[in-house]
Amino acid sequence: MNLLNISALEIARKISSKEVTVVDVVKFYINRIETHKDLNCISELFETEALERARQLDTLNVASKRLSQFHGIPILVKDNLDVKGHVTKAGTIYLDQIAQQSCILVQQLESLGFVILGKVKMTELAFGLSGQNPMQGTPRNPWSKKQLAPGGSSSGSSVAVAAGLCPLSIGGDTGGSIRTPAALNGIFGFKPSSDQIDTSGGVALSKTLDTLGPIALRSEDICELYALLSKTNAPQLRSNLNEIYFLAEDDFPYPLNDEVLILWNKLLTQLAEQGFTLKKWQPPTGFNFEELSNRTSMIIAYESYLYHGKYAENQQTKMWQVIRERVLNGKKITAEEYQQTITERSIFQNIFKQSLVENQCLLLPVSPIFAVELDAQDTQFVHVGDYTRPFNYLDAPSFTFPIGTSSTNLPMGIQLVSHQGNDHLVLEQAQAIIDRLNIQPKVADI
Repeated sequence: MNLLNISALEIARKISSKEVTVVDVVKFYINRIETHKDLNCISELFETEALERARQLDTLNVASKRLSQFHGIPILVKDNLDVKGHVTKAGTIYLDQIAQQSCILVQQLESLGFVILGKVKMTELAFGLSGQNPMQGTPRNPWSKKQLAPGGSSSGSSVAVAAGLCPLSIGGDTGGSIRTPAALNGIFGFKPSSDQIDTSGGVALSKTLDTLGPIALRSEDICELYALLSKTNAPQLRSNLNEIYFLAEDDFPYPLNDEVLILWNKLLTQLAEQGFTLKKWQPPTGFNFEELSNRTSMIIAYESYLYHGKYAENQQTKMWQVIRERVLNGKKITAEEYQQTITERSIFQNIFKQSLVENQCLLLPVSPIFAVELDAQDTQFVHVGDYTRPFNYLDAPSFTFPIGTSSTNLPMGIQLVSHQGNDHLVLEQAQAIIDRLNIQPKVADI
């Protein structure tokens, strides 16, 4: 049995038709996880629980009592989410509290018939975009035999999907942490507006900015799952999806690597050839990528110090010094500076919304560089945040999809964004692009 390179929905259909059992599917992925331990992306595997859950779901399936279209699908979740009976490590080696109940999202997933297969590794406290974690060990980007950046902070979530260790995973995005690893692993990821998927229950980095979202090998899985998890029903959508804004090279906040730029320009050419009308987006007055990125960073630093400052202040806490310093930077921010940044957020959100005439979407890069070797001070990915962090401050829904690979076969993706609350249109527009360009990534050859 080979379940690679097909959607979770297709696997669920195989379960529904009795072609395979849930136990078969769960065993397939457990075996794959065990076979590829060298990827170092699993924080904890729930083998016994997952198999027991699989047997229960098989019983329901025999009785034609499927819980949703995802009945029986194994899923991995980021290790800052509470799962009852397990420690929520959040990428640390010092947190040791066993969760007394599962977070709301995990409860939702279970009610939909998912099998929680385990938890995946992440950047310590979710504070970084490279995915580096010297305390727990960094997941390996499966597209290289070298130890290249997996992207963070949802490193394990993306590596697991890209390597075929699960068909779907859950990641989190506070400053680019779904989009960056999805782009660097050549898969799909969706960062919703912050109020759409419940984030309660787990270890927060910034409660103001934290969002949770799905990561998958097939875009239709993300669209279907989001529809089940989101708090609002899909509105009446635009019938004309042929017009898209794009960010012109002159307005890039940081130059792209030459090969990334080639892929970007190739994408624009392909879209035009497929009948899309590309409109140069004019950044509105008052819109500055650097300023918006800094505002996101300020909120993250201030709130991370509120939640984790006591650990960072204690030099006995075993914490990566890079993360310790990031948390301690929040101590320098005054309450007045923080509150002003929060208060002014709606102003910038409205400016951005007005710049997208008729609620349209904007295409722009995710990362100016491919996955690279890691450095001790974790500085290589500083400018990745230039492209991602502004849209956390704006609370902009953002869908990341792959656009090609480098000359050394390293993947790259870009993001499609829109204004706060326009999640369903982003998904519909992204799906239209994916369908016309026939974007169907494959699991990494490991």
